[in-house]
Amino acid sequence: MSQFFLLIAFPATDDEALHWWHVVDGSVQAWGCDPDPLMASQAYGPDHTEGDVRVIALLPSHLTTVMEHEPISDATQNQALTAAMMAAKAQSLENENLHIVATVDSVGELITASVGRDILSAGLVRLKALKIDPDAIIPSGWLLPVIDGGAASVDFGFDQVVRADNIIATDDPALREMLFADRTITPITGDAFDAMLVGTIETADLDFRSGPFAKKTQRAMDAKQKRRLGWMAVALVIVSLAIPLVQMAQYHWSAGKADEAALASAAAIVGEMENPESAERALDERLVAENRGNVMFPVPASGLYSALQQVPGVSITRMAYSKNGIISATLSAVRNEDINPALLALQEAGFIITATPRTDATGSAQADITVRAP
Repeated sequence: MSQFFLLIAFPATDDEALHWWHVVDGSVQAWGCDPDPLMASQAYGPDHTEGDVRVIALLPSHLTTVMEHEPISDATQNQALTAAMMAAKAQSLENENLHIVATVDSVGELITASVGRDILSAGLVRLKALKIDPDAIIPSGWLLPVIDGGAASVDFGFDQVVRADNIIATDDPALREMLFADRTITPITGDAFDAMLVGTIETADLDFRSGPFAKKTQRAMDAKQKRRLGWMAVALVIVSLAIPLVQMAQYHWSAGKADEAALASAAAIVGEMENPESAERALDERLVAENRGNVMFPVPASGLYSALQQVPGVSITRMAYSKNGIISATLSAVRNEDINPALLALQEAGFIITATPRTDATGSAQADITVRAP
């Protein structure tokens, strides 16, 4: 698999030249030490854009503390990592200023690395001034290989490091005597050094770019994605316009089918008609001729009940309907004057009425009326 990344020294002071190594297709293509490693390395060339090249910053060993922790039985990996970070914080004298990360190494050991928050913040500001936003920040000593029974040493130019298992320290004579006296220390140089740098991608799990220092993702679209988005927008507009047009066509088709069905049904009664309107007029005329149109029972009956709702003291004691469309009814009230408002309401509504007042055996006022639609 092709690899494109730029290794740079994490700046510990202002205005310092930074060591860098440009890895392309699994080999170190260029290296140097410059105040502006991005420009000097030409990592973002015509063939590789910013999104193609990862930038990994290496923290000097004297600024970081790497520790190994005892494994925790019956705990998930996340629980074990959290416990390891808490232990590393408890063992530090400046635990409130520490940024701690944890991982599990290739043999299953719990490893933590810590660095001062102020160091990380200041270094990221310096890199931002160089228009560099590293994808990962790892301890430089974490790149060194583990040699069984021995130790490895590397001179990065900005940092001299010794590693034995998970003990990582600055390559200082006093520390060599104290920590690595019983081990044979093998310098990593030449091709072995290049191979170590190429393998950085596989060892970048102890990454300080987490929590408050996590890299903010920036999503950008290339020309192909923009064209695709544009075509999707056009398609959305077309579909949005097509939906109501299809619905209108469906409604028109359904209405035409309904008109055809209505004409077919009316043809059996009034004969063939040109359109639904003429069929409706013919049916109305047929109903009127057969006393089944506007003079049917529901029309005068509803008029009578509407009129009675206006005079609560009047009730119906009898009602009948004849085939000629006339409703006959007997209205009852305490006085004849109570019945008159109902009769007036019927007349104002346009109904033709007759009324014959009388008094029943109980002395209640009654009126025998007829109601016919106009």
